[in-house]
Amino acid sequence: MHWIELNVTLDPNDADAAANFLIESGSSGIVEDASPDKKRIVLTAYFEKNDAFSGVQQKIRTYLDGLYALKDPGVSPPPEVRINRIPDEDWNKKWKSFFEPVKVTGRIVIKPSWRKYRQKENEIIIELDPGMAFGTGTHPSTGMCLQALEEICPGLARTAAPGLLDVGTGSGILAIAGALLGIPKAIAIDIDYQAVQCAIKNAGRNRVADRIDFSTRPLKKITGVFPVVLANILPHILIDMKADLCDRLAPGGYLVLSGILQTKAAEVTAAFSDRLAVHRKIEKEAWSCLVFQNR
Repeated sequence: MHWIELNVTLDPNDADAAANFLIESGSSGIVEDASPDKKRIVLTAYFEKNDAFSGVQQKIRTYLDGLYALKDPGVSPPPEVRINRIPDEDWNKKWKSFFEPVKVTGRIVIKPSWRKYRQKENEIIIELDPGMAFGTGTHPSTGMCLQALEEICPGLARTAAPGLLDVGTGSGILAIAGALLGIPKAIAIDIDYQAVQCAIKNAGRNRVADRIDFSTRPLKKITGVFPVVLANILPHILIDMKADLCDRLAPGGYLVLSGILQTKAAEVTAAFSDRLAVHRKIEKEAWSCLVFQNR
């Protein structure tokens, strides 16, 4: 298997919208950096190389052209797109070049499995190797989910039943964080088999594999209710999954939704407010995390 590395250089004001579109178009992960002249942003997105990619590439170029068409002529240069093909075995090398230990909340530190880090008092260390799965913890959408978990978990009653459901687990980071914050049992699901395998390995690294049930089961086939349900996905998918997400939430439980650009937060809030109460909204950069409660 080969992977496509797609680099987009564009105006900083367009970076968040473009990053969201790249994820919606199937990117399994995005890295954001400044251009060499520090005046523009470079988005590096990764896609699986398959027969559909040429159509995806055309959609991306059309979208970027549309963004540029909205600007005043001459204000900034048009977006630039470059494509590189990456052999499967080089994927982890690419991620490792970007990934450093980072403290994402008051207590939680994400540490790459290949880096050293000296733990400080009261810190929770999550050792992670994202592999080909999305979710390094460094993106605002994931970081805000971790912040919400850090706030919610201390107040939860501990029972033998699973206390957390992670929908779209990716690298497993949110389920692992919940376990390290004291939730005795969790269920984590993802449609991507490869992501599930990566998540299982990451849970093992953090010594919580026996407390998290990872699988590719569809949300509709998950039974029971949970004090915490997490979904860090795209806004339109969250809205499509609304009924199933709400049905899995225990009375008094918390639904944490992320992956939402601030421009889409009102739409998601309106969609869920007929069944749940808004408990908290967390914002970082251009992203929102919405926390609802089943009162």
